[in-house]
Amino acid sequence: MSELKLAILCCHYTNEATAQDVADIPAEVVIKRFPCSGRIEVVDILRALEEDAGAVLVAGCEKGSCHNNTGSLRAEKRVEAARKILEEIGLSPERVQMAFIPRLDTGALVEAAKRTFETLLEISAKGETSS
Repeated sequence: MSELKLAILCCHYTNEATAQDVADIPAEVVIKRFPCSGRIEVVDILRALEEDAGAVLVAGCEKGSCHNNTGSLRAEKRVEAARKILEEIGLSPERVQMAFIPRLDTGALVEAAKRTFETLLEISAKGETSS
């Protein structure tokens, strides 16, 4: 089996996590920051999957604390839209997860990434491939 890949798409206000912070996750972890999680589009989520991520974590600010007011809520709607698309094409919608993270709480982001990775392991164990 090839190495698993996890993509984290996040608001730059949400975290300052580095590759070192996620080094204990046994996967290739790619962190892509956006000015706000509300700027993350469905196409960004699907592109991460197309680029071999087995799962995508979208991380936004906690509800009510978004620097841009409603960015996290917009991101949540886009995560749901991406999950519906995956379901329609026969892939597990659990491949896309949403987490609301306290500002600059690297620990909370890492924990959300670990939970997403555990979900990816469960999906992989069922034999579903990402491509």
